[in-house]
Amino acid sequence: MSVLHNVLAAAEGAVGVELSATMGEMPSPLLWALAIVAFGALLIVCVLILLRRQPSESVAWAVGGATVTETGSHLQHLHRLLRAIRAINSVIVGERDRQRLMERACHALTTTRGYKMAWIGLAETDSKKVSPVASAGMDDGYLAQVNVTWDDGPTGDGPTGRAIKSGEPAVMRDIETGPEFHPWREEALQRGFHSSVALPLRCRGRVVGALSVYSDMPDAFDIEEVGLLQEVADHLAYALAAIDLEQKLSQAGRAVRLAGYVRDAYEHVPVGIFTTDRDGLITSINPAMLQLLQQEEKPEDVVDHAHVTDLGICRDPQACADARTALAEATAVTFGCRPVPGHDAPTHVCHAVPMLDADGRMTGTVWVVAPGAARAAREDGTT
Repeated sequence: MSVLHNVLAAAEGAVGVELSATMGEMPSPLLWALAIVAFGALLIVCVLILLRRQPSESVAWAVGGATVTETGSHLQHLHRLLRAIRAINSVIVGERDRQRLMERACHALTTTRGYKMAWIGLAETDSKKVSPVASAGMDDGYLAQVNVTWDDGPTGDGPTGRAIKSGEPAVMRDIETGPEFHPWREEALQRGFHSSVALPLRCRGRVVGALSVYSDMPDAFDIEEVGLLQEVADHLAYALAAIDLEQKLSQAGRAVRLAGYVRDAYEHVPVGIFTTDRDGLITSINPAMLQLLQQEEKPEDVVDHAHVTDLGICRDPQACADARTALAEATAVTFGCRPVPGHDAPTHVCHAVPMLDADGRMTGTVWVVAPGAARAAREDGTT
C-alpha cells in the first residue's frame, strides 16, 4: 500500500483531486484502477510539458547531491566535442610521427570543437619546466611570452602545473578573477582567453606532460566536458608511448644488426684486437691477435685468464711503459711492439684506446695491433 500512497500523492497535484482521504472507503480493485488512471494523467502532463519546452531551455536534475544542468546549446557543444574526439582517434590510428600526432590533435580540438587554443607541454624532470611542443588556435606569441613550470612556485600553481603534479585535470573557471592565473592573466586576456583546463598526459603510472585547452567564455568546462577531454588526453598519451616504443624497437633492431656486423668484422679482420678491463685482465680477443702471437690457444683459453703483459706486447721496456700509461692514465697511446721474441721477429704497431663510461670514468681498454706497420707509423710520426 505504500506504493499506492506515493502514486496517489503524486496524482493529486496533477489532476486536482483529493484521493488519499477517501481511499480507505473504496474497494481495493477500484483503488488500483483509480491509481492507474491518475498515474497515466501524470505521465501525459509531463510529456506535454517537455514537448512545449524550447531547445534552449534548461532541464535540471540531481546527481549525487549535485545539480546538473543540461541545455540545448550545451548538447551542441558536447556533440562538437565528440566530433573532435572521433577526429583525434582517427589521427591516433593513422599517424606514426610523434610531432605530427600532437599538432594534429591540437588542431582537431580548435577547429572541430571551437576552443580558442590548445597546446601540449612536456614536463622536464630536471628544470621542472613545461616545454611547449605543439599548439593550435589563437597562440599569437602567447606560449613564447609565458613561463609555465610544475614546481611549487607561482608559475607552477596554474592549471598545467597542478595537472602534472597531481595527475588529475585542473580547471581555471575564470581567468580574469582566478588568483592562481595571475602570472599569465594579462597575456591570456589580451588574446581572449577566459577559462582553461589542463589534462595530464598519463601513461603507465607516469605523467609526462599536459594538454591545455582555452575557451573564450568563463566557466566553459563542466564535469562532463572535462571527463571527455581527459579521455582524449589519455588516448593521446598512450599513442605517444606506442610511437616511442615502436621507435625504440626499431633502433634496437638496427643496433642488433650493427652488432652482428661488428662481430663478423671482429672475428675476420686481419688485425689483432683485444680488450682489457681497468686492471689489464683480457676480456676478449680475436683470432687474428692469436695468430700474431703465434699461439695455438683458443680465445676462451685466454679471456679472463691472461693479463695484457702475458701477451708479449710489453717485451720492450718502452712498450711496457707505454702500456702501463694507457692503463693508469686512461689516455690513448701508440707504440711499437714485438709480441714474438727474436731479433728477426716482425715489429707491429699497437694502439691502446681507453673505454670511458658516461661520467668519463675508464672501464677498460681496446688494444689494436696492426701487423708489420711499425716502420710506416714511425715515418708518419705516430710513435
